[in-house]
Amino acid sequence: MSTHRHSDPVQPVAALQTAPKSLRLQLVVALSLTLCMLWDSVAAWMFPTMQRELRLVLDNRLIDSAKMVAGLAHQFQQQDTPLGAQHTALQSVIGRDGVACEVSLVRSEVDIVPLARTDNSPGFSPAPSGFGQIEKGGKLWRTYVLEDHGIRIATADRLDVRDQLVTAFARTLVLPFVLSLVGVVVLSWWITGWCLQPLRQLGQVLAQRPPQDPSPLQIGLDTVELAPLTHNLNQLLARMDAALEHERRWTADAAHELRTPLTAIKTHTQIAQLVLERQAAADCTQARQALAQAHAGIEHMHATLEQLLQLAQLENTCSATAPASCASGPHIVAALRQAVDQSVERARRQAAQGQQPVPQLDTAVDSMLESAEAWQLHLPPALLTCAITNLLDNALRHHRGPLPVTVRMQLRTASTPGAPGSLVVSVEDHGAGLNTEERSQALQRFWRKAANSTGSGLGLTIVQRIAHSAGGRLQLQAHADGTPGLCAQLHLPAQPPTSAHREPAVAPALSHA
Repeated sequence: MSTHRHSDPVQPVAALQTAPKSLRLQLVVALSLTLCMLWDSVAAWMFPTMQRELRLVLDNRLIDSAKMVAGLAHQFQQQDTPLGAQHTALQSVIGRDGVACEVSLVRSEVDIVPLARTDNSPGFSPAPSGFGQIEKGGKLWRTYVLEDHGIRIATADRLDVRDQLVTAFARTLVLPFVLSLVGVVVLSWWITGWCLQPLRQLGQVLAQRPPQDPSPLQIGLDTVELAPLTHNLNQLLARMDAALEHERRWTADAAHELRTPLTAIKTHTQIAQLVLERQAAADCTQARQALAQAHAGIEHMHATLEQLLQLAQLENTCSATAPASCASGPHIVAALRQAVDQSVERARRQAAQGQQPVPQLDTAVDSMLESAEAWQLHLPPALLTCAITNLLDNALRHHRGPLPVTVRMQLRTASTPGAPGSLVVSVEDHGAGLNTEERSQALQRFWRKAANSTGSGLGLTIVQRIAHSAGGRLQLQAHADGTPGLCAQLHLPAQPPTSAHREPAVAPALSHA
């Protein structure tokens, strides 16, 4: 026998859901990266030009400083100012603008007499006329030498100081960019959130929409980018509604087509049994046994069909919203009485057919339910009766021993005033019970502990569907004292009265044997 292994499609979907991607974040990051790339491109294009312009400005400053000092020196010579006075005057002028400067008197190519120099002057003896570059004290200098009518003026800047000026100027450009980038990110985050608001509204509408609401969506139809998504969702909702309607029609047609032949076969077997019972011949014993077994099989098939149809109706009609009708306190008790009567009557018919005897049934009802009209259960009484009936049928079918099957119904108020309480229906039997693994499997469709069990394997599934439709839950657990058996608890949310809370009192109301 070959074994085929199919990959589980849930795992990759779950993996994708654990790390969702933010469209808003992607838009902001893309816009920020685009702005950075544009700014870097502009900076890469402008920085060399800015660097050349700055160096040109600094070179012009050297030229202007040299010409200014040369003009002052010629003025002193025309006024026949003594050398000491010239030195003092020139010293006060050349140190003003921070440029290294040296003024010398040129008498010959080798006879150069310094008149004045700044403190930071490196010495310009080897510097040629015009622009040049020298190294003094391990530092590179940019020099400019001007000779005019026997006066030699040399000005200079350190190249590392020039580089510092370029770096400082570049930093002054970076700070506005960083501030503007932060502003762009904040504004982009707010703007994209505002632009994506229709998409968020569409998600909220879909999350709050009941499963059985096929009406078309209107959110996003006025947005060009979102209109195709809304249109496709409306088409999907229409196709799903058509598929559900087709399934409902098929279920109803199948119910009529299956019920009719089953009823006819059941009628014929009953007639055959009556005919054989009137005949006392010994050779009819096997025929009577065969007809009895056929009748039991038909009863089982009929019960399974009824529960299948009931489960299909529940799955097609139950939604996340509250049902249209609600049950109050007296109606809840009436639903319990009706469920007990139906289950006991069904157990008596099975006992009359030779199956196990009907066990004793003890029922205890909270006394508040008898008189509290204000308690509201968001579940129609018919569905509550159906749920309790399935629990009782399951307990009566598997119960063993002399102890009774116990049914308790009580109200539990919430600790917070005004908060919803809960209605708890407990059904306890003393059969073989279920272990932990079996209790987790018992709520699945068609699950039965034994293959030869008379049940259909759908009763607990129906109860769970009814509980979910009202926002409740079904809990299966073992007896607290460790005795064999199963305790099924149906928890249903109930709205308490607005008056002061009263402690629930449990009193026996019904007892069946």
